[in-house]
Amino acid sequence: MRKRLMMGIIMLCALLMVVSPVMANTATRATDASPRQDELAGQISELDSLIGTAGEPQMKQYLEDVRIQANALPGSSAATSKDGLVTMKAVKYALKLAKDARKGSSEGLWAGSPFVVYDVPALSPIKRLPDMLPDDGTISDRLSIISAQDEYEAASFVLAPLRDVGAVTFTPSELQGEGGVIPASAVDMHVVKTWYQGGTAWQSYFGDPSQNVLVPELLLHDENLVLVDHERKGNSLRVDYPEGSRYVDISNIPATKFDRFAEPVEDSKTLLPVALKQGESKQMWLTLKVPPGTPAGFYTGTIAITADGVPAGQITLKIRVLPFELPDPKTYYDLDKDFYVMLYHGSRLKEYLAAAKGDTAFVEAKLLNEYRNLVEHNVLNLPGPLLYSNRDKATFLRQLELMQQAGLDLDPLFGVKQTYPDYSIFVQYSNYLNAKKAYEANPTEENKQKMDNFYKAWRKGVEDFLPTLDEAYNVATSFLGHSNIYFDGWDEAGWSMLQFEQEIWKYVQEKLGAKVFATGNGSHLDLEVKENFLNWAGEPTREKAAQWHAFGDDKIITNYALPHTGPENPDLIRQRHGMWVYKANFDATYNYIFYENPNNIWNDNPSVGFPYRAFNLVYPTKTDLIDTIAWEGYREGIDDIRYATKLKQVAADAIASGVQERVEGANAALNWLEAVDERSTNQDLLRLEMIRHIVRLLDLAQ
Repeated sequence: MRKRLMMGIIMLCALLMVVSPVMANTATRATDASPRQDELAGQISELDSLIGTAGEPQMKQYLEDVRIQANALPGSSAATSKDGLVTMKAVKYALKLAKDARKGSSEGLWAGSPFVVYDVPALSPIKRLPDMLPDDGTISDRLSIISAQDEYEAASFVLAPLRDVGAVTFTPSELQGEGGVIPASAVDMHVVKTWYQGGTAWQSYFGDPSQNVLVPELLLHDENLVLVDHERKGNSLRVDYPEGSRYVDISNIPATKFDRFAEPVEDSKTLLPVALKQGESKQMWLTLKVPPGTPAGFYTGTIAITADGVPAGQITLKIRVLPFELPDPKTYYDLDKDFYVMLYHGSRLKEYLAAAKGDTAFVEAKLLNEYRNLVEHNVLNLPGPLLYSNRDKATFLRQLELMQQAGLDLDPLFGVKQTYPDYSIFVQYSNYLNAKKAYEANPTEENKQKMDNFYKAWRKGVEDFLPTLDEAYNVATSFLGHSNIYFDGWDEAGWSMLQFEQEIWKYVQEKLGAKVFATGNGSHLDLEVKENFLNWAGEPTREKAAQWHAFGDDKIITNYALPHTGPENPDLIRQRHGMWVYKANFDATYNYIFYENPNNIWNDNPSVGFPYRAFNLVYPTKTDLIDTIAWEGYREGIDDIRYATKLKQVAADAIASGVQERVEGANAALNWLEAVDERSTNQDLLRLEMIRHIVRLLDLAQ
């Protein structure tokens, strides 16, 4: 037996030698195979030893299956170098799983179950793939969550299957505590769907159609809504037609048109059974919503698990509810100033009605679902209808009603109307400037006539446009009952366009008493008439914030494109929309975009003339939205700011008390918050330290 095992190792190593380019065709390269051969031989020998000492039958059988796979491969005439790599990964996976199961308190956990469970951080920068076991997790039968009252918090675990299972179900119980009960309905579970996306997935929004890579992203109740084809490295989406469901290709290049308003795509409302395949990890996601008013304290419940209808163990769920609710976010530099949470979006009534062929009831229900989802993820300052015109006045007002109904904050209201007329008027302005130069260089009557004609066309365009700003202002302020509204400038305008808009910005600010928002860069510092709200592309820094704030108390600043939405990494999204921008003394987060892809929102491949991956924080079904782990990261980033706001509020209260112990505690908390490097410190650790300071200061106030 031992001899056959060693012969199998030698033959498997021969297969593996062809996998790496450094092992090909030359004598010197061939010698590079030795370390790999030795490594594999040692791993299979170690696997053999673990089998001999395994006490848990299902673990023992799993390890034997992996050994059989490793020994069978060299004898197969159809074996390829790819098969060799897969086998080597399977051996490494099995070794880690067996060793992890024997570590300390992990010993004996999940005995008798067809899987092993790892407790893992939900918002991790680690890309969790099926052929990987978590280095940042531990085998456990417990999940712990710390949450403020009326807050959403996430937890996650990874299933490592010892054998195939057709249907695994999860049943959360209510959570009991000294202060009462958290209902089971407060727990929502999803499977994290790993699928193929563009080659830059996880870190970038730039397109790379040359390859697709596996990446975890979707939070699904029904994992079969999307099927993954590993041979072609592509995805298919289920469309549930009345005559029967079918799967459509959503990885074709270039992306073909997909009508998301018409195609009946929907996820299940609750988690359906999930399937497991031996040796392939599957990540599960749990979102807890602590009901408002839940008394502080510890609550305990369970998640019962069955495998193919047979009880397969349970996870104990422990919740610590903190003795406070989170405030709305305020700026780091001034607790009296709101920190605005915004997103570019296309969720607008006018455009949706056009796309849905005027089906008002359908569109309004869909928009309410999207707006409520935004509110649940802390986006309360969603820009409004933007495209106001007299003929669409009723649609404009109805959208504001829907936004209010969903709980969005319309004070201030961003995105009332643009601060520029039709582009053709800008062309006349540019033509006038060029004609003026020509006339000054050569003052002929002909050149003067051209100049005057362009001037008249430009001026008429502006003069016709200004009354439409008056009307938009009057309609919006009458509905809202306040005048705290923002008109939008041309997006990423060049210097000439900025000069063209100057008189209009001045009109909005001085004549109407409203405000102006614009995207831009450092060149806006040199404008004579500056916008009130600048979205400065790139990295947020205190230097930028100080430069902009120096122009007046009404000047606020945010940033975008660091990165745009698209990367699936929840930790990256959390950082860049949370503590990074907050501690840079910025006033908002306002990034591009909620979701967008020109031809097919489900297809990550770039469309013709569109060099980017899909910009997705969510994926729209026909009537609702599917969340992603990045979208959960966004929510937690804003919650980090809310925790920091709470810390600063309780610290300010402690300092105002004049009580020495409280003042010392407050200063310690504030000094820590200022000194901590939010760009390199783990965000979960930042959160825990903020909680520690808040609770201590609250205790000192008793």
